[in-house]
Amino acid sequence: MKDNVPQGAGVATYSNGDKFEGTYENSKRSGRGKYTFKNGASYDGMYQDGVKSGFGVMKYPDKSSYEGYWAQDKKNGSGRYKYANGDMYHGEWKDDVKHGFGMYLFEENMSQFEGNWDKGSFVDGQWLMANGDVYQGTFSKGKPDGPGAFNFSASKNTLEGKYEKGKWSSGDYIANKPSPPLMDLNNMSASPTVPAPPKINFNIPRRPGRP
Repeated sequence: MKDNVPQGAGVATYSNGDKFEGTYENSKRSGRGKYTFKNGASYDGMYQDGVKSGFGVMKYPDKSSYEGYWAQDKKNGSGRYKYANGDMYHGEWKDDVKHGFGMYLFEENMSQFEGNWDKGSFVDGQWLMANGDVYQGTFSKGKPDGPGAFNFSASKNTLEGKYEKGKWSSGDYIANKPSPPLMDLNNMSASPTVPAPPKINFNIPRRPGRP
């Protein structure tokens, strides 16, 4: 404390039960510090001008966590988010949402999206399934939409076509081996080869109160 203004290393305990341990510069958090929330959440990382900036680790009350880069108090740059249900996203962020190249792993069925994200939504890339099958194409609201192709690992066959309004509308097999029985791609949940797109909430869990 200098002239009644926080300066240098110190510990601050707030009336709401939160606590900060770190350094201050001109009364603002600066450099390395740890902010612990009363609800059990915590941030351990870098600050600049009083806000999270640089590399840091945020742990949330529901046991989810983010490890990566921040700018202006928001996730920006490369980072990894582990969800409470076991899912994980590793890739680029912009202003707290997935944006740029990234990979999302679904714990429930071990499939994953790998490709480009725009403002929190997966827009194009690969859907890799646990059995080795791959769908590559464009996506909307977490489901295939537009032109794309299935590559089946067991038969080595490829099915090229497109989705319209969430349904497979047309396609042609390119066979390296005798084609398997034609599946009903409009009823994906009933198909043993192509699982239904996992139901997942792509919204990042709401952050605890701003430190």
